[in-house]
Amino acid sequence: MNSKKTDIMVIGLGLAGMVAAARAAELGKKVVLVGKGAGSLTLSSGGIDLWGYSLEQPEKPALSPRHEISRLVERNKDHPYAKAADVLEDSLAFFQAVCRSAGLPYLSNGLGNWLVPTALGTLRPTCLVPESMAVPDLQQVARILLVGFAELKDFYPAVLAVNLQKCGCLPSGCRLDIADVRMSGREMNAVTLAGRLEQLGVLEEVVAQIRPHLTPGTLVLVPPVLGRARHRQVRENLAALLGCPAYEVAGLPPALPGLRLSDALLTHLKRNGVTVLSGSTVHSVRLDEQRRRCLAVQLAGPGGRLEVQAAAYVLASGSFLGGGLKAGPGLVQETIFGLPVQFDPDGWACEEFLDRRGHAFNSFGLRVNENLQPVDGEGRVCLENVLAAGAILGGSNWPVEKCGNGVALTSGYKAGQLAAGGV
Repeated sequence: MNSKKTDIMVIGLGLAGMVAAARAAELGKKVVLVGKGAGSLTLSSGGIDLWGYSLEQPEKPALSPRHEISRLVERNKDHPYAKAADVLEDSLAFFQAVCRSAGLPYLSNGLGNWLVPTALGTLRPTCLVPESMAVPDLQQVARILLVGFAELKDFYPAVLAVNLQKCGCLPSGCRLDIADVRMSGREMNAVTLAGRLEQLGVLEEVVAQIRPHLTPGTLVLVPPVLGRARHRQVRENLAALLGCPAYEVAGLPPALPGLRLSDALLTHLKRNGVTVLSGSTVHSVRLDEQRRRCLAVQLAGPGGRLEVQAAAYVLASGSFLGGGLKAGPGLVQETIFGLPVQFDPDGWACEEFLDRRGHAFNSFGLRVNENLQPVDGEGRVCLENVLAAGAILGGSNWPVEKCGNGVALTSGYKAGQLAAGGV
């Protein structure tokens, strides 16, 4: 078996893992980042949701996510933000700087949330968005043009229009129109369509069909298909050809904004010397005799077996979706180190699928101390040189709280920083 020594090993190619690796590399450490797949970030909307809704009135979007988080950590000491909110502002600034350097700027809406229209016509509260999704205040818009593509089967502008009119976010008299664009006639997914729009000639043909629907002051909304590798150029070309900007709505997974963010972070990591081993699964771990520290992690990948020896390890392997947790009759297991999982065997889910309280299994995960070290039921550290970040942390019902990427960002940043400091 081949072996490799490094300062820090990060397990997980999602947002938490990549941010942890980026922060540790920035602090001068040698980092190996491993993952078995593309990471759940590629399935996300691409926005950084810090906190979506009011604690007191959960049906209303949070006006100030930072204020809600500060109140949350006072009342819920088991929430991941209670362990990582001390680096919230630093992590946001770090993330924006990394994305800007990678050519994918993320914008804030002051201290509040953006309200980004979704493909279903709802409004998604999110703190940071890429430029392409930074939709102006809809209350100031007199006319909206929704652009659909006949070949794209996951986006229905008529549905978006009906629900957007129902949501009460538009000013009185605001008009919504639809422009149906036709291309090759063959069915395409979002990634294929995005690749076609990177060709200037194709984009010109699309604009020729949209332009007759435009009037001065129209806000143009399109599905998230404005390019992948050349996304910025596609958007600039589209704005120049239309004579006005166009904005992407939040789409269904897999969504281009999440893919672009994953691409940008991977580019940054490789540019800064991080060794990325994708397609690798953890085969086993080797602990010291006292079972207090991890000595090595053994991987199985395309090149065979590899043992990675590190001073510290960041576990960002995700929850059930990412494979960091697995469930069986009456139990939930952490899949790599066998760490204890906090869960309620009698309370997995609500009867109603769309219950506003959210399903309890989403909050199952690891308990950690202030240094993000996993602890047992008595609060004792399980492995001294292992830290956890992201969705594997218990205590957050992220689908209803709308804080998944926010927790991943802050905890990943803190884990990378602490690991680099020798925890």
